[in-house]
Amino acid sequence: MGLQFVKELLHRTKGKILACVLRPGSAPALDSFLNGLNRDDRSRIDVHGLDLTNKHQIVELSQYLTSEYGRVDALFNVAGVLGDRTNTAGPEMKLSEMDYNWCKHQMEVNAIGPMMLTSTLSPLLKARKGKNTYLRSSGAQESVVVNLSARVASISDNTGGLAWYTYRMSKAALNAGVRASAHELRRTGIWTIALYPGMTDTDMSK
Repeated sequence: MGLQFVKELLHRTKGKILACVLRPGSAPALDSFLNGLNRDDRSRIDVHGLDLTNKHQIVELSQYLTSEYGRVDALFNVAGVLGDRTNTAGPEMKLSEMDYNWCKHQMEVNAIGPMMLTSTLSPLLKARKGKNTYLRSSGAQESVVVNLSARVASISDNTGGLAWYTYRMSKAALNAGVRASAHELRRTGIWTIALYPGMTDTDMSK
């Protein structure tokens, strides 16, 4: 999904795009796409390493964005982990299958990481002071934070069947954080949403 956002932003916008990956060079599909671009389009995309569970890397990213660009118009929190039940302890189908370390990892990647990144980058996302004083003379007047969520995060929709305990818990926590932060961030011209994209043709859905 992150790669598709990069493609759409390249097509629909004119500014710089910072694509964050866990380790540069570890995303073959992204590398293949970048290698096929012309020089002008390739120059618009900056690839940066980021581990959302590492608070120091989040701070370093903020410092880099401040020195290189001075602002962030849109933040897409796309990173997420579900597991495959072969190499990971989840997704769990029974309560007895819950594993402490896996639960902690899911919370760090799916909820804590995106919220900490939003918090750290919020000064760069700030677009308005007061009700009518906009801070930008070019580009979009307001900023947006898009957080990829999931239908299984809904408490009211959880009527039985699929368990996925820690994934549900982590995405529900993300929704709560997004809802709370939206009230605060809108006062500085930042729109904040939790987006459920529906079923997607990615490895996670297979």
